[in-house]
Amino acid sequence: MKKLLVGLISIIILFSTNLHAIEKKQIVDDAEWGKKLDTLKWYNEENSKNYTIKIPGSNANINIYEGEMYLLGQDIEQYNWWAYGRYHRELVLKVFGIGYYYVIDKPTKDGYIKVEDWSDVSPEELIQGLRDANKDQGDGLSYAKEVQWIYKPNLDKEKDLVNYSYKVVWNDDTITMESKNIILGRGGHIDQIFVFSDLSNTKANADLAKAASSDTTFDAGFSYKDFKAGDKVAAVGIGALVATSLGVKVLKGAKATGGILLLLKKLWWVILAPLAFIGTLFGGGDKEQTEENSQPVRRRKKKD
Repeated sequence: MKKLLVGLISIIILFSTNLHAIEKKQIVDDAEWGKKLDTLKWYNEENSKNYTIKIPGSNANINIYEGEMYLLGQDIEQYNWWAYGRYHRELVLKVFGIGYYYVIDKPTKDGYIKVEDWSDVSPEELIQGLRDANKDQGDGLSYAKEVQWIYKPNLDKEKDLVNYSYKVVWNDDTITMESKNIILGRGGHIDQIFVFSDLSNTKANADLAKAASSDTTFDAGFSYKDFKAGDKVAAVGIGALVATSLGVKVLKGAKATGGILLLLKKLWWVILAPLAFIGTLFGGGDKEQTEENSQPVRRRKKKD
C-alpha cells in the first residue's frame, strides 16, 4: 500500500511538472499556432473592460484598457518560445492591443537612480552605438541598414521618466520600431517597451507609447519623489542606465564600473524587431506586412 501511494504521488508530481514545462520550440504552422494560443491563460479577453492591476514583483500598478489582453508569468515565456523560438529576457507582463503590444521587464530593486549624469547622455553617440551593435556581422543573420531616432532620449523630471523611440530599416527593407519608457521609483525602475505592427505612422506610435507612461503609478511611499536620506542608491546613474538599455556598453568618458557591468548582464538584449512579429499581432512566424493584414494604430481608451 505504501509503495502504491508513493507511486501515485510520483505520477502526480511528474504530471504536474510536465503540465507546466515550457515547450522550447517555434510554431510555424498557422493551425497549430492557433491551437497553442488557446492553451494559454488570457486575461481581459472576455468581457473586456478598463481596470488596474499590480505589476508583478513591484510596488506599482498599471492601467489595462478595454480591448487589451495580457499574459502573466510562465505563459509569457511560452508565448515567446512559440512565436520567436527564444526567450532572452525576464518579463512579468505582456499586453496586446490592436496594432501593438508592450512588455514590462522584471522590475529592478537596485535602488534610487540619480539623474546628475544626464549631461553625459549623447543621443548621437547612443544611436551610433546601436547601429554598430546591429550592423552586418557576416553571419547570415538580419542586420540593420538604418537606425534613426523618432524621439531622442528625454528626461522628464516632473514625471520621473525617461522615454525614447527609434526606427530601424532592416536588410530586407522591413521597417520596425521600439518605444521605451524607463519609469523611476524610490527603490528602482520599471521598463515598459512597445512594439507596433503598423509602421505607417511611427510618430503616432511613439506618441502612444510616451503617453502610456502615465498609466503606471507607484503605491504610496514608493514614488521617486518619496526618496529619503538613507535609502539605497543604485550603483549607476540615469545616463549609464539609458546607455545599457540600448546595448551601448559605456557612455563617453564614463568608467566601466562594476555597477555598469552588472547592468549590462541584467539588461542585455537585441532590438526586438527580428524576434517580434511582422504583420498581424497573432500571426505565426515572420510574415510580410501588407495593406490587407496591417492593423490601425490603437488609441488606448481612458477610464471614465
